[in-house]
Amino acid sequence: MQTSTQVLTTSGGESLQDSIQYQGRKAARAKSEHRRRLILEATLRIVAKEGVRGVKHRAVAKEAGVPLASTTYYFKDIDELISDAFMLFAENSQRYIESFYTELSKLISAYDFDELVHSADLQERLSAQILDLGSQYIHAQIRFRRNDILAEQAFLLESLRDERLKPLARQYRSVWLNSLATLLEELGSKSPEENASIIISTVYSLQYDGIINDGKIDEQRMRAVWKRVLDAILGQLKVENP
Repeated sequence: MQTSTQVLTTSGGESLQDSIQYQGRKAARAKSEHRRRLILEATLRIVAKEGVRGVKHRAVAKEAGVPLASTTYYFKDIDELISDAFMLFAENSQRYIESFYTELSKLISAYDFDELVHSADLQERLSAQILDLGSQYIHAQIRFRRNDILAEQAFLLESLRDERLKPLARQYRSVWLNSLATLLEELGSKSPEENASIIISTVYSLQYDGIINDGKIDEQRMRAVWKRVLDAILGQLKVENP
């Protein structure tokens, strides 16, 4: 299998970077762009602490340390501010997701598919390596990106109620699903999209457990969950004369 750097794509085949379209007023100067960025980053912090409905112009201005007029200058209303904050979140998340998928791709590409599909031992070795990578990813997310996880869940939850956020949420999730499904297809999965959905749901569940337990992760349980998922996926590969 050939090693490649993963470029995240939406269901339409666009790269995530190309699909991100900010709605607010564009900044013409570096100083203005810096202030606009401060406002969006402050919005993300509020979303992580209070949820999307905690985003108000006055609260954002206070959190960002900018005049109230700045928030209404760059963003005509709260909806536009929330939408662009979601876009910034997706942009920031891109490098973390791409890094994880690139490492996963390297693991998969180190194996010859014909050998892998006929060897239970090789499948077990690959499963153990992916399990280690997945566990490391969960630990890093809980330790270093707790607020990002909270913001992500707040945006996705609000998209269930807000029709204007639904397209953004679908676009964001399609990046996860499509890129992971491509990797699983290279691995020989018979149901790459379904398996990608199972893996992503597992990631969300394990992250949720880590956050509600104040960052404490039951390592044994987490690895058992990962192993169950990986065994089910790799078990789809037909093993002959192991």
